Amino acid sequence: MIDTHCHLDLLKKEDREEAFKDERLEYLINVGFDRKTIKNAIEFAKNYDKVYIAIGFHPHEADKVTDKDLDWLKKLAEENPKVRAIGEIGLDFYKNYSDKKKQEEIFRKQIQIAKELGLPVVIHMRDAEEETIRILREEGAYEVGGVMHCFTGSYETMKKAVDMGFFISYSGILTYKNAESVREVAKRTPTSRILLETDSPFLAPEPVRGKPNKPTNIFYTAQVLAELLPNTSLEDVDRMTTQNAKLAFNLNGEVKKNTITYVINNKLYINLTNKCNLHCVFCQRERERNFWVKGHWVWVDRDPSVEEVIREIGDPKKYEEVVFCGYGEPTLRFSALKEIAKWVKERGGKVRVDTNGLMFTFLPKEKLKELKGIVDTFSVSLNAPDPETYNAVCRPAQKDAFEKVIEFIKEAKRLGFEVIVSAVDYDGVDMKKTEELAKSLGAKWKYRTYEVVG
Repeated sequence: MIDTHCHLDLLKKEDREEAFKDERLEYLINVGFDRKTIKNAIEFAKNYDKVYIAIGFHPHEADKVTDKDLDWLKKLAEENPKVRAIGEIGLDFYKNYSDKKKQEEIFRKQIQIAKELGLPVVIHMRDAEEETIRILREEGAYEVGGVMHCFTGSYETMKKAVDMGFFISYSGILTYKNAESVREVAKRTPTSRILLETDSPFLAPEPVRGKPNKPTNIFYTAQVLAELLPNTSLEDVDRMTTQNAKLAFNLNGEVKKNTITYVINNKLYINLTNKCNLHCVFCQRERERNFWVKGHWVWVDRDPSVEEVIREIGDPKKYEEVVFCGYGEPTLRFSALKEIAKWVKERGGKVRVDTNGLMFTFLPKEKLKELKGIVDTFSVSLNAPDPETYNAVCRPAQKDAFEKVIEFIKEAKRLGFEVIVSAVDYDGVDMKKTEELAKSLGAKWKYRTYEVVG
């Protein structure tokens, strides 16, 4: 796990030493926010391998910050390779310890320093969502990206920040009983953009709220996030947020590419192909091609052989189920799917196939019978309640694609497969009508949140 925001010099010595020794904490991002804490951050980074730093002038300091201070900040960031961000910087219109105009001025100047150095920014934003987003856009902060620290803002603000390339960092506030609105936003935050932090010694999570916070408390927040996100374990949150943090702060983590199999929440997923016969508007392959799924890079340069897949599976009984699922359509490799699924079932595993349901556009309907007894469940991405919406959102090549998906669902049900129908809550999709259609076909229903992948 990586604590992406802590103040080590403000911690009790024993809490600081505990964090340095805890092997579960791979890195700590220590934040300096004024001259004193910036100097302290530099020293900690020199003395501890796991400590990297973000340095900048907090909005509370804005009235005292001069151009000389900013020159000093820039020089420090240039000279110290462990400086990985400029921050925390931003706006705080809640306490207003500094004049609003001065806050904006210092904020803008520090964004420009970050751009000149090619460093991301760590943003403090309190009671200033609209103003913060406006300044980030006007100053071109999207060129370097960064982190929305200790995020408690609205869904709309989160979405705007993500669209500018920012990561969204959640603190112990996520665990508070009165923070339901924060949890709702967290549930809808793209999983490839979520970070965790303690902001220690502040904002201790439940069940240690009221005590001085410390980096090792990050696991309380991680557990709550695991409970919020569908199909997610604490291990998944650890892997996912760690990889996201390495990307956000350029921590050079090793990335396993050409991922054939990957584990999420004790389910083994098989990435059988990248080929797909749809061009869904919400799919990453049609957008920025960011294939991170809960800390796994889910992409292969070539279709893996049956032997390669079986070798990676090992004992299928170790997993709750084995799922054919990637950024491609597994039924396009029907023979390989059939052979691997048969091997898994013969060894006591449970098999699910996540599909777009277009198998009958390239194979005769009778072929589905060949999967009887070796596939337990089909999870079918319907994504629309009618052909018009389907064509707009899923963008199939065939004019009758929607009808073919409905036909597949009906035939799979008739043959006795368990069938789950899902849809992504993308703009323009009537989720209620899609759910009603799924249930009228006798299928189970799964609501999928846009951007929450895995």
